[in-house]
Amino acid sequence: MNKNKLWLLLLILLPNLYVIAQDFDIEKQYNWFDTTIGIENTGLYNGVAYIDVEKAKGEFKKFLYNNGFQSGSIDYDGQTYYNIPLKYDVFNDEVILQLTGENGTTILQPFKELIKSFHITNRSFKKIVNKSTENKDDDLSGFYEELLKTSQLVVFKKHRKKRLKRIKEETIMYLFKPKKPYYFLLYQNMYYSVKNKRDFIQLFPDYKKEINSLGIDGLVKRDNPDAGILAYAKQINTLLSKQ
Repeated sequence: MNKNKLWLLLLILLPNLYVIAQDFDIEKQYNWFDTTIGIENTGLYNGVAYIDVEKAKGEFKKFLYNNGFQSGSIDYDGQTYYNIPLKYDVFNDEVILQLTGENGTTILQPFKELIKSFHITNRSFKKIVNKSTENKDDDLSGFYEELLKTSQLVVFKKHRKKRLKRIKEETIMYLFKPKKPYYFLLYQNMYYSVKNKRDFIQLFPDYKKEINSLGIDGLVKRDNPDAGILAYAKQINTLLSKQ
């Protein structure tokens, strides 16, 4: 909790602070505070009004989920906010918030440079800034989903979409279709691009036999690439943990 927010909370709660600290966990305290002073009076109400100029219909939208805002949390400017309706714009790599206060509902695009991470449904995203893979072939910047995080390694997924433009009766229509995602492995403070079994063997040659023994079906790798990458990463994590 930042200092300004802490002092204001102390002034409000001082008589019963000890009891409240016992009865509420951290997330509930944050939620209670934001509700009490109004979300529009928190640091989250700091961004630009959002206007969607690339509207699309049906399943061809640019967001991670196409059925509206989802409840999530966001670490913004050093503060965590819970139960916030948000969207992740995959194409533009931006987070969109729906904030409701005394003056109504505002759709806001927070400043990207102030976002550390966010969670949407049961998925976690972390912002990576100006990182390169070990061979310098890939530059990492933006939001990446954490598919797996252990004490040994982290697997990141970069979601991607492509934009198609259609003109119908002098009206511009946009279609956003998924592109093949990128996967990265963070190991010993270095990022590695991983696409297949060969990449894992190259990174961990001592475990070639164990990696080959997984025998992941080609259909799994094609239809559910997350599952294939995670199978290799979990196997490596298990082997590293035994060292």
